Amino acid sequence: MTILLRTIAKIDINNPDGPKKWYPTQVTTAQVDETQVAMDIAEETTLNPSEAMMALRQLRKVVLRHLLAGESVKLGDWGSFSISLTSAGGAATKAEVNANSIKKVNLKFRPSEAFKADLQKATFTWVEKLADGRSSGSTEGTEPGTGEDDDDSGQGTFG
Repeated sequence: MTILLRTIAKIDINNPDGPKKWYPTQVTTAQVDETQVAMDIAEETTLNPSEAMMALRQLRKVVLRHLLAGESVKLGDWGSFSISLTSAGGAATKAEVNANSIKKVNLKFRPSEAFKADLQKATFTWVEKLADGRSSGSTEGTEPGTGEDDDDSGQGTFG
């Protein structure tokens, strides 16, 4: 599996009148839903798809229950889920602060060190290179998306 990339030009916020700068950006190819995740789990475990779906739904229910009880939830090597609050703004006095001061409840996910390390193993393929019909090799030391190198297929690893 590889992460697809494309290059985009953005205005430099430090120099809005200057030339645009080019950056790599991820191309999302699809959104996988709960049903597909359940099917994938079923293929890799002894659970059938219905059992896997129930486990996912129960996981959501249990995690939500703990979060709403003010607890953080750590799921092994995944990381921790917790909530944070967005307030409507500061109050002049402590007495003025109440539940109505809370504008929004947010979900935070802090990946574990192991999860972050696994993400660093990502490999990349440049969409521009695939469109040109080149799909294997390394991008190390090249200028992605320019086509100005000798042996650039559009694939590479992070790091």
